[in-house]
Amino acid sequence: RFPTLSITGDACALRCKHCGGRYLRQMLSCPRPDVLRKTCLKLASDGARGVLLSGGYNEDGYVPFEPFVDEIERVKRETGLFMSAHTGLMPSWLAREVGRAGVDLADFDLIGDDETIKLVLGIERTVKDYRRTLMELSRWLPHVVPHVCIGLHAGELRGELTALEIAADLNCSALVLLVLTPTIGTKFEVVDPPAPRVIGDVVARARLRLPEATLALGCMRPRGVERVEIELQALRSGIDRVEIPDARTIDA
Repeated sequence: RFPTLSITGDACALRCKHCGGRYLRQMLSCPRPDVLRKTCLKLASDGARGVLLSGGYNEDGYVPFEPFVDEIERVKRETGLFMSAHTGLMPSWLAREVGRAGVDLADFDLIGDDETIKLVLGIERTVKDYRRTLMELSRWLPHVVPHVCIGLHAGELRGELTALEIAADLNCSALVLLVLTPTIGTKFEVVDPPAPRVIGDVVARARLRLPEATLALGCMRPRGVERVEIELQALRSGIDRVEIPDARTIDA
């Protein structure tokens, strides 16, 4: 009912260390505007409620939506699909155009440490750029949801608390917390993810800093033996929603 589409196919200029473009392969490939429109029309006729527009980053650290804006506007007008988008560090004018075209929600990966940006993405951008982009997205789109990945710095905590402060300063109404997931074929495949207690601590701090916001544990998190403990720690620490919870978590 809410599939993910990649407007770049499996192409990504950055190949970030925690992803390496591997997650793009799981998305529906829509590398041209006409393919995007046809795919969305088919999905809508089959009962989809919305789509997540995603894709690989360009060298400037954002998903290159420039050629797709007009078709996004047509799809929105013709189908009424709820449209969310992974944006990255898109420029202000593109944020404005994406909002004008009818994108309802921006999913924004928020990083709070300059060294983590260099390590993981390999680009010369700073936390100030992330703060500025988040502000611009909030200006032009109806909803903006920051995503903070716990342990993104090769399993270490580095900028997570700063990211929470940025989200709180901008009075974000929702926040998604992710957890670094070692993935085969990436530079971080042998990295140890944060322990469940560490994840619970970050969730608790998020709850304290954003007492009115909806907090969600996103689908990017380890699925191994600690999965249930991660989910339970998050629930004990103040999370509101868990995406695709384990049946054992529901039973507990």
